Amino acid sequence: MLKIDHVDIDDSDGEIMMIMSASDDLWEAVLTKADADVQQQVFDWLCKQLTKSLNIIEDTLDDLLFTYFKTPAFIDAKLVYTAKRFRAVQKHPDLWDYDWQIKKWLKHYLQMMSAAHVPDKQIIKFCGANLAIPQVRLFYSQFCLQHQDEAHAVQLLKDGKKLVTDDPSMLAELSRQLKDAYQQLGEKQLYRQELWQLLTEYAPADEMLFSELKQSYPTTDWPAVREQLLTAIAKNSNVDLKPLYVQENLLNPLLKAVVAADGLWDLRIYEPLLKPRFSDLLLAKYDHEVRKMATTTGTRRKYQQLVGILKRMLAYPAGKSTVQAIVHDWQQQYPRRSAMMDELSRLNW
Repeated sequence: MLKIDHVDIDDSDGEIMMIMSASDDLWEAVLTKADADVQQQVFDWLCKQLTKSLNIIEDTLDDLLFTYFKTPAFIDAKLVYTAKRFRAVQKHPDLWDYDWQIKKWLKHYLQMMSAAHVPDKQIIKFCGANLAIPQVRLFYSQFCLQHQDEAHAVQLLKDGKKLVTDDPSMLAELSRQLKDAYQQLGEKQLYRQELWQLLTEYAPADEMLFSELKQSYPTTDWPAVREQLLTAIAKNSNVDLKPLYVQENLLNPLLKAVVAADGLWDLRIYEPLLKPRFSDLLLAKYDHEVRKMATTTGTRRKYQQLVGILKRMLAYPAGKSTVQAIVHDWQQQYPRRSAMMDELSRLNW
């Protein structure tokens, strides 16, 4: 494995990953049958390797160390080891992957603290000293919730959000935990407000969060709330509301979004849902897009794709007349495109 980690080749065909997968199977076979001495040897070797600079095998070795070795003695050893690794990384903030390494070893150390049943006072002391690290704040807030200290948990999360305004993913994670804390406390209004902020700022148009907010409202109140929410979400640039339109069976705004989108990708996705009610408008979209595609020359493969679109259009009520008009126009506009004319001649009416 160590030799594979330093092989400098293009693995686009996946040979190295196949070898790594086979290695995983071999490790599993060894570790599930190993006696105490062999387990200790492997444990020591893994700990030694994970202190080095690794490439593709790092995740594999990491998984092995924390998937196996679950006896109390190994749990205690991993607790000591992860604390040591965390402190070692902290001393080198100039590392190019510092943030990733900090998060990794912090996660493992916190997991080992739980697995080793470290006294609460020790956990509180560690968390209090490392609240500048958002992952610690998340862990500590959950710890407080589990110990019925809801007010402290909420304050940790609220303060945390103010500290990570430049980290969208962490901001969303803190917000998700905060809305769960509000729900656990029965603070319905605050719970809804946090969900609203998630949907409009931190995780725009998230389908699961959208459903969660919907479930918090009476059926009669939801349509008005939904309209306001969709308007607020739409203020985010590049947000895709179409999945939410489908979720709510809002076909008119879905149609409008599909027609406004460039190309035919969205039309193909939502065609089964829209075609029964809006066949003429979808056909017009096909007409517009296929004519636009034909304005530039291409290989025979491109013309085959255009004919494929025309065949799809023939399945519409007014498809035959529309396709006939397109073919007639192309024959007039592009008579010198022999490959195109040849492919059009193959079109079965």
